[in-house]
Amino acid sequence: MSLTPSPFLLTSLKALTRSLLFALGIDHVLIDFLAHAAIGAGTVLLAILLVGIRVPRRCSSAIRDTRR
Repeated sequence: MSLTPSPFLLTSLKALTRSLLFALGIDHVLIDFLAHAAIGAGTVLLAILLVGIRVPRRCSSAIRDTRR
């Protein structure tokens, strides 16, 4: 159980998804594993996106000619 409060819509969506997967015959351990894997993958993708946005792009005028 999480110590941080989550919004009502998110909690309802999680409960609905869990109940649908459980009704399809998927074990609760597998449901927990899939949920944690999805959260981990989402976190990694968000980190990559934030790093990609913050990295400044090099323009052609900033690159100096090193040949003499």
